[in-house]
Amino acid sequence: MKTLSYEFLEPGYKVLVVHRRLYAEDSPRFFVGTVDAFNENSGLLRVTGHSFAPNDGGELMRKPQPRTKVLALTSGTMIVYILPMDTDLARLQVKRDPTGRDRLTDGKAFSLDVSEPGPDL
Repeated sequence: MKTLSYEFLEPGYKVLVVHRRLYAEDSPRFFVGTVDAFNENSGLLRVTGHSFAPNDGGELMRKPQPRTKVLALTSGTMIVYILPMDTDLARLQVKRDPTGRDRLTDGKAFSLDVSEPGPDL
């Protein structure tokens, strides 16, 4: 029997990592970066980029220092989104739109709703 291997999360892919909130009082946390390496056998992902975390006012702000993280995708505590290759990671920021929704945007073509679910969703 032939085994199929599907390569995904290849080096150079741009990703958004959303850390799942385990408790109601947990703050939303995001990490946006470029895949350095991915091991299919272990589920380990090495990615370099920037964290987004709430400031004292509750706004999601990009941390200025780049970080390299090793993430265990098998942990079940995060969701990984593959971003379009033309997304400008250096320009990504969270902006509130006129409807009050938080959007991760590069100010160009890329925009993604990252708001917390509310009663209207």
